[in-house]
Amino acid sequence: MYADHFQPEKIIAAGPSAKVYRGVEVATGRKVLIKALLDDHETACPLDRERLQLLAPSLMQVRHPQIAGLITLLPTEDEFALVSEFMPGVNARAFAAGRTPSPADLRALAVQFMHALLVGEHLRQPHGDPKPSNLIIADHPGGGLFLQVQDWGISLARREHPPETLWFRAPELHAGSPPTTQSDLFTAAASLFCIATNTAPAQGDTVEQVMSDWQAFNCTQMLNHMRPDLDPPLRDWLGWLLNLTPQQRPQSVGLALDMLMRSMHTGFIHMPQQPPVMAPGAHTTPLAAPTPNPNAPRPKPVTPRPPSTIETKSDSKPEAPPPRPPRNKKRVFAAVVLNLAALGLIAFFGWGWLQENGAGVWKDISSWAGSFKVEAVSAPAAVEPAPAAEPAPQPSTTVAATKAPSQKKSKPKPKPKAAQTKPTTTTAAKPAESKK
Repeated sequence: MYADHFQPEKIIAAGPSAKVYRGVEVATGRKVLIKALLDDHETACPLDRERLQLLAPSLMQVRHPQIAGLITLLPTEDEFALVSEFMPGVNARAFAAGRTPSPADLRALAVQFMHALLVGEHLRQPHGDPKPSNLIIADHPGGGLFLQVQDWGISLARREHPPETLWFRAPELHAGSPPTTQSDLFTAAASLFCIATNTAPAQGDTVEQVMSDWQAFNCTQMLNHMRPDLDPPLRDWLGWLLNLTPQQRPQSVGLALDMLMRSMHTGFIHMPQQPPVMAPGAHTTPLAAPTPNPNAPRPKPVTPRPPSTIETKSDSKPEAPPPRPPRNKKRVFAAVVLNLAALGLIAFFGWGWLQENGAGVWKDISSWAGSFKVEAVSAPAAVEPAPAAEPAPQPSTTVAATKAPSQKKSKPKPKPKAAQTKPTTTTAAKPAESKK
């Protein structure tokens, strides 16, 4: 069918206006979604192919993990197909029929849904028909549920709408108004109600029947009866979005998302994730990643750092010192005995030596100390000459080198030079004998 670029592998659905195949891109091997449109005479809700070709450039700009982006159009003489990104999973109607999401899962789906609609609000390109069959839900390999919106903007090229679209369509669209972000919020809340309860809020074959059901619908009471485990803020938030009057709904998707986040528990953070993908085989792989090169350098293993000696925290307790090795009592006793014996030998020989040479030692010490006193007295005389007058008598405690007054003249002694002065001993300090 598309031998050049894309090859269909398996038909997975049959919609009101197209057959849906899971295919593969020949050049890259990635899985894609191929939607082959039916001819106008084969469906009651055909799509305008010329209108799709005009919308294709703007629809290809819509990119987000929660949105199945349009890859290309394949217009041929025989068939007309749309190729978009593929995520394995089930649509919201089949999901609600088989599983009942918990309040936490329902909140997570609502947050992801609002992020997808927020992209359309920024690009001024509303979805137009975010009904349950256009929502794909899958179990994410990283944990939790993952929601992706398909067929973005395709309803803008539809002439007649199928019954499911009428059930979830906003009231102003039934009156002929163009799709807006507020109409997308209404349809999104109705789809979330269907996921939570496995029922459509309004049903009917005609617009009049559907609007009659909407007039009698009360979201808060229905959720209190069917899902009493849901918290009141989430029920009130869904009722706010399902208001029949557009002016009483949130004025923007950003406001609706902000109020939803405020109603959650403190500390909740939405972390964007990549959608799960299908590998060239038949099994789903957790988040497609390139095959690692076996020759590529690998990170070094993390080794625990040795504990630092400096405590970084003031309140940290000091570590207990390691236990000391047990002492050897025999070694300690031997060391004490040897020390005492050495001290005894030193005292024995030292006492004998002091008795033999003690007097001479003390005499030498006293003479050595007296030499400093004589030098201190005779040092000035070596520099300056002594006066001619006879010195006055000095006390017996001082040592002088002068003659007595009754002595006769003796030979004058040469004055020592200042540079060659030598310290005199105690014997030289005695008074010289006078010649008679």
